[in-house]
Amino acid sequence: MKIAGIIAEYNPFHQGHAFHLRKARRLTRADYMVVLMSGNYVQRGAPAMFDKYTRAKAALLGGADLVLELPPASATASAEFFASGAVRLLADTGAITDLCFGSECGVLAPLDTLARIFAEEPEPYRKLLREALRLGKSYPQARAWALQKYNGQLPIELLQGPNNLLAIEYLKALRRLSVPIRSHTVQREGAPYHEQQLERQETASATGIRQAILKSRGVFTDRIREQLPFREIYEEYAGCPPMTEDAFSLLLLERLRRVPDESFRKYSGVTDDLSNRIRNCLDDFQSFSQFTDLLKTRNLTRTAVSRALLHILLGITSCEPPDCLRVLGFRKEAAPLLKLLSARASLPLITSPADERIPQNWRCADRLYESVRSLLHQKPYVNEHRRKMLVL
Repeated sequence: MKIAGIIAEYNPFHQGHAFHLRKARRLTRADYMVVLMSGNYVQRGAPAMFDKYTRAKAALLGGADLVLELPPASATASAEFFASGAVRLLADTGAITDLCFGSECGVLAPLDTLARIFAEEPEPYRKLLREALRLGKSYPQARAWALQKYNGQLPIELLQGPNNLLAIEYLKALRRLSVPIRSHTVQREGAPYHEQQLERQETASATGIRQAILKSRGVFTDRIREQLPFREIYEEYAGCPPMTEDAFSLLLLERLRRVPDESFRKYSGVTDDLSNRIRNCLDDFQSFSQFTDLLKTRNLTRTAVSRALLHILLGITSCEPPDCLRVLGFRKEAAPLLKLLSARASLPLITSPADERIPQNWRCADRLYESVRSLLHQKPYVNEHRRKMLVL
């Protein structure tokens, strides 16, 4: 039996994601498609614009058979730890045979060439990388510089593509974890990953869709709607203020003022320099996004700062995934798949939102998200313990 995995955020699930799911099923010839999806917080260090159950439902309608949740610690980590945490959880299912991811280049071999160097880190490359970091280059800049010096024939231009970067990290994680999962890549179509203009491409990026929703202040224009398959599931969001990190501003400020000075360093992604900058700039705090912009430097990207601040807010000190597999939803026809995972997985399979085996910090992160969302949208709070399993 072939069971293919896809790692995604689907924030929101758009036409390009639907294309990728269809293409992945054909490419892998999988009997079942399993999506490992970020929960209520995403990799750029922000809350998801749409809650995880809405996005999971879109994934199931779009062709997934089962949706598992990538926990906050991994979902909000850097590309390396996002990929390694996700690959590890897929391996822990004991059933995934294939992994299919998107990339700008659409060809596996050159991506794997770079992944092998990053996974093995030959000493000449490591020496060059350390030298580049000592020169004050950011890690992405240092890595590209070191690769070029190590071997000028390597396809370092692939590092310019965000999807290529994640693909390389997935391949690196597969190598380092010695996971017997076959890899496949689908070339990304439509707008570039970071494209913010919705009108320029027939298939928009998730970034472009989110920016359009922010610009329209939550009004779903016709252009936005045509980018969303199964748009009816987003109706409860139509006309509501978009969910952004700034909805958490007061919560973050209170958290930053309450944490002892020496404790910032224990949170994932917080360096000594960033910890000092947070303390020194705290009186200038106006909002989550404004503070993120204030703290970023030439060598510390905005995204890295945003992740670190979110980790402080959520109390995340490690990128290690939890000791469970959490099901967000599945299709009725996939019941045999659930049974297979229950038998083969090396971790407990959690099928109830109220299961007490879900780690407490994960529960707290979900409660915080739902509390903010209910206040922002002026809608009743949905208690996780009262939710029913999403079954289509």
